[in-house]
Amino acid sequence: MGRLLVPLLITIALIVAVVVTAAGEETRTELEYLDEIRGQATALARSGAGIRQMMPRLRDIGRDEFTTVMDSVANDVDVALSFVGSEPSVDSLIPIWSLYRQAVRAWDSGVSTLSSAVLQAADQPDDATVANVIGDGLADLRAGDELFDLLRSEVEREEIPDPITPLTDVNLFPSESGGLASLASTYVAAARASTNNLGLLPGLKVSQILAAPEWDVSVEDQVVIPFTETVVFSVVVTNIGNIASEPGTLSIELVGGEGPVRATAEVRALDPSGQTTIEFDPMEVAPDIAYQVTGELIVEGPDSDPADNRLSTTFTVNAA
Repeated sequence: MGRLLVPLLITIALIVAVVVTAAGEETRTELEYLDEIRGQATALARSGAGIRQMMPRLRDIGRDEFTTVMDSVANDVDVALSFVGSEPSVDSLIPIWSLYRQAVRAWDSGVSTLSSAVLQAADQPDDATVANVIGDGLADLRAGDELFDLLRSEVEREEIPDPITPLTDVNLFPSESGGLASLASTYVAAARASTNNLGLLPGLKVSQILAAPEWDVSVEDQVVIPFTETVVFSVVVTNIGNIASEPGTLSIELVGGEGPVRATAEVRALDPSGQTTIEFDPMEVAPDIAYQVTGELIVEGPDSDPADNRLSTTFTVNAA
């Protein structure tokens, strides 16, 4: 009997060891899974903070800032979307996976809808339906936030091991208060405000006026040109908008001496960030006279900032 008992005890011990090992592996898998969600939630929480900081400033920001923030949020959501694409290997994680997948899908729809709809509001001022689209995007973001709250509650179940670091709260909804319709109307009005550069607009700007001979700044902080009888002025024009500009007209005026001298030149179409330098014919000058040269763009049609279409410089010519 004793000889039979020893092998039996060894077999039982091996079975227990296998069960314990399997249980340990399952716990380790659960913790690794929760830790991955925790890392993604931390990134998503930062994204949510970025949205909440940006949306109240919608009246004052440019298209580049808006798309940079929204693209960053979309990238974080894409990481989570890829993660929830397959089921976890441990059955106890299925409820968590299901909630997280629903939350991520809602965020994905909300971010995409809100991003495109805000730009649509700016680009199409007469579109009366865009407020409803923005409202749909906001509803998806709120749904994602609420589903993630449920997920955090699910993680607190007794059979789920405590993650090393608790899951942070994630809120991609851009406001702490206000109904969907009210917020959507506010965002439409902000996107269409004349104070921002959200819309697709060209932006011709007089960036610089150059002179030959080159001018310099004197010890008295005055702009001066070495003695000369004529000056050749060149004007640098830049398109700081987000779409190509139409051809335009540039005028230059030199005031001082016997009377104003004027000239004009055509400005070719410029791509965004494109630049051109236009040189004018020589203009006569004389020493010790205060001159003012002004370059001004004549823009027909939309322009992102008409205030930068004009630039002036005051100078004198040194005596021989």
